[in-house]
Amino acid sequence: MLKFNENGKFTIMVATDIHEKADVTSAKAKKKMRDGRVLMETALDKIKPDLVVLLGDIFTNRENEEPFADFRAAIKRVAQPMIDRGIPFAISLGNHDHDGLQTAKQVEMYKELEGCLIDNADPNITGNANYNLLVYSHDGAKPVFNLWFIDSNNHYEDLSVSKYDIVHRDQIEWYEKTALALKEQNGGKVIPALVFQHIPVIECYRLLRKAKLWERPWAVRGEGAFSKNYYVLKEGVEGYLGQGPCTPDIDCGQFKSWKKIGDVVGAYFGHDHLNDYNGQVEGIYLGQCKTASFRVYTDGARSGVREIVLNEAEPEKYETKMYHFKEELGLEPTSLGPIMRTITDRQSVNLTVARNVLLGAGAVVAAGYGVSKLVKHIKNK
Repeated sequence: MLKFNENGKFTIMVATDIHEKADVTSAKAKKKMRDGRVLMETALDKIKPDLVVLLGDIFTNRENEEPFADFRAAIKRVAQPMIDRGIPFAISLGNHDHDGLQTAKQVEMYKELEGCLIDNADPNITGNANYNLLVYSHDGAKPVFNLWFIDSNNHYEDLSVSKYDIVHRDQIEWYEKTALALKEQNGGKVIPALVFQHIPVIECYRLLRKAKLWERPWAVRGEGAFSKNYYVLKEGVEGYLGQGPCTPDIDCGQFKSWKKIGDVVGAYFGHDHLNDYNGQVEGIYLGQCKTASFRVYTDGARSGVREIVLNEAEPEKYETKMYHFKEELGLEPTSLGPIMRTITDRQSVNLTVARNVLLGAGAVVAAGYGVSKLVKHIKNK
């Protein structure tokens, strides 16, 4: 049973996009694994969470592989810091977790891990891990808070419409049915809830505004349907925007469903390794979590985890903050080169800005010389 402690607090640590790999022997892999492990262990010992949420893309796989021997070993490596500390953990599946096309079998392997709370509440609906976990009062008498875990799937069936999939109608109907049943059991009052999901909802773009011309060096280009514009965070939105949110290009109605039911107070996503912003849209907090790994693309030593602290006395309100590898946790990476290892997080951001300026100027100079496509390729890489 997940319960608030005697002080009325329940702490969640969110880590995402670990992208663990089969390679554990190369010198590069060993350094990256060491930095990722130190990040997780240090954060766990500092935050002391009651629950860890892994927000998907835990193991990098390819569709034509049979990954299960490597997969079993990889997820055990990822889970070991929680197992060693007796901390339960839950999982939302990411798009890369679907690459192997045998996701249901992967879910069963997760269930073998000590303390893993992953589930699949209804095997008849889209996805392989749609479920919820209740957080009870400190005395265990009644549920006070609810945690939704929604499988955001992989690629959309028609890539000309959207690169990434949506949360399907049957998943939304399952959420609404389950939420209303919980409301009835709770005397007609909704149980406040957070959503944990890998791919962000399209409403995340409502936390951004189009960049003015002079802001372009600090801005990011949108993705998919938003790729014609550059964006910065709106005033009042906390955190860091390092890349355009990779949302579906169509509105599936999931956010509207949250508004209709009225239980969701916040939703947190992974998928975009550089982003860790957090802000409100129509009274619901939407936030992203930066990658907690060094085995994938990131920006310097800014990998990190998110802390969320729930309050039993006021369950509609909660606190959240990011802990980055260098800044808040005070760690030094071994897997990065001398420049990225020694600069501060702020300098890392400034280098990204400088790169955008240079690449933008290069694209202008290259116009008419037939190399603009090369510049675009470099930017995408």
